[in-house]
Amino acid sequence: MRILILLPTLMLTGILTAWAQNPGSQNTPSSSGTSLTGCLKGSKDQYYLVEKNGHRHTLMAKDQDLKPYVNHEVTVSGKADTSRTPNSDAEGHRKGFFSVDSVSDQGTCKK
Repeated sequence: MRILILLPTLMLTGILTAWAQNPGSQNTPSSSGTSLTGCLKGSKDQYYLVEKNGHRHTLMAKDQDLKPYVNHEVTVSGKADTSRTPNSDAEGHRKGFFSVDSVSDQGTCKK
């Protein structure tokens, strides 16, 4: 009787553990494309997005004028530039490069 209860419990635990390690939809850039949300900072040709968790992403937007969105909370769609290696800033937050395809304005950044 214990085996009949133990076996399904172990199977369910294994499935849940595997699912938790690979949740599928995260707000982290990938080479296949994604979106990021955060406060847009920077100026002429040197823009970056700071997520609420402190992660900073350098934005590359060839066909987008990002100037009107500075100090606004935005959602950018595109994909990570995997040809460049991210490094850490002074606070230890990772910095990655992100190619922007589109921008959606969410309003002024909240402090």
